[in-house]
Parts: sequence; C-alpha cells; structure tokens
Amino acid sequence: MLVETWPIDRPKDYSKNARKWSARAVEKVAASIREYGWRQPVVVDASGVLVIGHLRRSAGKFLGLTEVPVHVAHDLTPAQIRGLRLADNRTNQEAEWDETLLALEIAELGGLDFDLSLTGFDVHELDSLLRDP
Repeated sequence: MLVETWPIDRPKDYSKNARKWSARAVEKVAASIREYGWRQPVVVDASGVLVIGHLRRSAGKFLGLTEVPVHVAHDLTPAQIRGLRLADNRTNQEAEWDETLLALEIAELGGLDFDLSLTGFDVHELDSLLRDP
C-alpha cells in the first residue's frame, strides 16, 4: 500500500458523507494524533475525494497540522469506493467491549502513570471501569 504525504487541504470532502461527529470527537482524535502521531492514512479516490478519514483529517486541521498521510485507492471502482466509505464507518459498530478485560487494561495502564484521557474514554467511563465491583 502506497502512502503519500499531501497538504492537509488537498483531499476534498465527500459532500454526501452520512457520518457526522461532534466537536468532542474531533478533540479526542486530535489528542490521539498529538500523542501518537498519524498511524493511519486517510483514503481518497482517484479524484482526491475522501473515502476514509474525514474525522482524522478534521482533527489534524484542528491541531493546525499542514500535512496528512494519504492512500489513493486507484484500484477500486466508483461503486466500491462508495461501499467502502459506508462499510468503514458501519463495521466498527459491530464490536463490543469485554468490560472485564477493558477494566483490567485501563487499571494496568493507569498504573504506568499514563494519562488515561488519551485512551478516548471520558472521565465518567474511566471512573466506572476503575470502580471496585
């Protein structure tokens, strides 16, 4: 998979993007990018229109970044591009957390003096996970 570096404003928004997010979501993803760097490229079609990564790119803009890693999906048909755009957002909703393992992971990570807010969980979720049964 070829990943290129583009100016952050070069990828074009998909005007019919059905996925919406809050300012808090942008802040959480921005915190992740700030802490860990770009670990996933955005994906665009052959015309430079975003397929995957609208939120990540918004978070990068929020941080004032000027470049974004990009993968151009040259090998997909227009129908596949549209399907991928939906599937990428929908398929992650099929997973669930194992609350016991999640609580253990959060507790162990907290024991390493790690800022747990960088996990994307809010303070109420963290409190609930770390509360004794």
